Amino acid sequence: MSAKEILGGNDEVIGQVLSIMKTQSVPYTAVYTALRPSREAASLSMEAGLGGGRSLLQARGGERQRRIKEKVDVYGPVDFKEGDTSCILLWARGLSVSILRSGRWEDHDLTPSTFGEGVSPKLHGSTCDKTRAKLVLNYENVLRYRSFKLIFAMSQRLYQVSARRWFTLDAVELEYNGTKATFNGSRSVYAPAEYSFRCESVTNFRWPLLVPRSSKDPANQWRVSFQDFQIQGFNVSGGEFSYASDCAGFFSAGIWMGLMTSVLMVLVLTYGLHMIMQLRTMDRFDDPKGPAISVPQTE
Repeated sequence: MSAKEILGGNDEVIGQVLSIMKTQSVPYTAVYTALRPSREAASLSMEAGLGGGRSLLQARGGERQRRIKEKVDVYGPVDFKEGDTSCILLWARGLSVSILRSGRWEDHDLTPSTFGEGVSPKLHGSTCDKTRAKLVLNYENVLRYRSFKLIFAMSQRLYQVSARRWFTLDAVELEYNGTKATFNGSRSVYAPAEYSFRCESVTNFRWPLLVPRSSKDPANQWRVSFQDFQIQGFNVSGGEFSYASDCAGFFSAGIWMGLMTSVLMVLVLTYGLHMIMQLRTMDRFDDPKGPAISVPQTE
């Protein structure tokens, strides 16, 4: 039997049961389930980014099928290994660099040559140990440069105040034709040593997390942009990222606005209550039959 016939038969049985319950005026709650999930539907939903097969019940069938067919490209991270053990992991939805030439920005997308099925980036020059890690991505013919390297230098050490080890992305370097442009990221890109670091956007030009090392550094002529960026240089286990420490701050602009408004309202209320509590009634009232109240004036 086809899947359509099976579903039709199930629907007929369910309809008969509900009709019996309705005719007998029996209150009931119906829960529809199955013996096991459909593996095919679950895999398609995961590929399409539908959250493991969940979808809105009111969505039309055609809409659900359209969303399933629009598959999202999912690829594995760049995995540098020392021997057979994964040492450094890097993943991003987009890696791009730009250089300023003659007053115009020239862009180059490094994503297709870094990630994807069948893509094997060249990682010679990469190293890692217990305290330092360096991931070197080697490219060819990038923005008219025959040889181009994108380097991520990381380190970890124990911080006495927090009593735990943290790793930092000390530098992002662009090496081309014997010249090196260096961006400092240690002040913004950091995480506990056993975690990975993730951020929606890591750039040096819009809400920058990367800054040139000096005003004379060649990095001032470059722009780097990493979208959906995640990196881990230490304590990699099983070739998979550890728990991610996100760069998103706890207090967003909306939260700050709400807090400031609440504080202002509390101050106004406190001042009003204080003024009300300071009011005092007169201990004497003007009696037309008695002597008039005199209020002495002093200068």
